[in-house]
Amino acid sequence: MILDAYTIFIEETLKKIHELGIDVSTLNMDHIGYQASSDEDYDRLCSDFDQIGTRVSEKIVGGRRVGIYKLNTPLQYKQYISDAIELVAPKAGQICPSALEHVEFVVSDFDSFIKKYPSVPWDTSKTNQPIFPMITLKLTDTTQVKFHLQPVLEIIKENK
Repeated sequence: MILDAYTIFIEETLKKIHELGIDVSTLNMDHIGYQASSDEDYDRLCSDFDQIGTRVSEKIVGGRRVGIYKLNTPLQYKQYISDAIELVAPKAGQICPSALEHVEFVVSDFDSFIKKYPSVPWDTSKTNQPIFPMITLKLTDTTQVKFHLQPVLEIIKENK
């Protein structure tokens, strides 16, 4: 199954976050994201994702399709429970593997969170996006962590 290794992915992501000195232990791990390697891969993966959840949204974001699924059975890792997953098509010309790509957490506000970790190289270029503002942090060539202000399923509900 597509999510067989999700616990390993979350564990490795949390380890990298911890190595940077970032404490996410009290944050809501809202969802994880899966990156498709091509548009054809995205189409194929949609049918797999339709088996594990209900597609509640599919929009073009940054020139690519992004599908949000409410999971039939929430994912659990230690104290974290996530009831959503995001499927992301690649941007035009992007070469990437088909794999789990990011973990997203909810924070109360960006400024306070960033100030707690001033030595971390945050990408704040998306903090003023109208629908889904966030800060991001690249962890490896193919993985990242994102922080936003509301759970993704709430954002989807408000914008319908």
